[in-house]
Amino acid sequence: MTADHTHVVSNGKRELTLDELALMQPGMDRLMAEVGPRAHRLYYAAKAGNWRLADYFFRSMVKQLRLCATSRPKYDADMTAYLDEDCGPVRTALRERDLAAFETAYARMVERANHYHGVFGKPYIVWVLPPSPPDDLDLSAGADE
Repeated sequence: MTADHTHVVSNGKRELTLDELALMQPGMDRLMAEVGPRAHRLYYAAKAGNWRLADYFFRSMVKQLRLCATSRPKYDADMTAYLDEDCGPVRTALRERDLAAFETAYARMVERANHYHGVFGKPYIVWVLPPSPPDDLDLSAGADE
């Protein structure tokens, strides 16, 4: 016999059950829409020699990817492997401030991300690095600090 527990929370506009809140959690499509811009900024921050900013975007990107695995457990094993095997070398290159190693590791990271899109039945999703830096950030700000 299970107890009937109905928990209700307020968002300031209405009361919601926990089940309603769970339905509002982002799926992979929304989470990945946040990963792409971070990966874009990561690359161009490193190219600008702003290693602190590149590291910031790397950590932010990884945080989103971990959230993907938490939100969608069927991706957990592959996401963990991706983070360790494919993102790990990017982290190392950032720490060593090695642009050549970074570019190689970054290209591999993107290639493997697109590989996983295919593994999970979405070979039509192919992320590419935008051809220019984002125009809404000064990627050199604080680079010498």
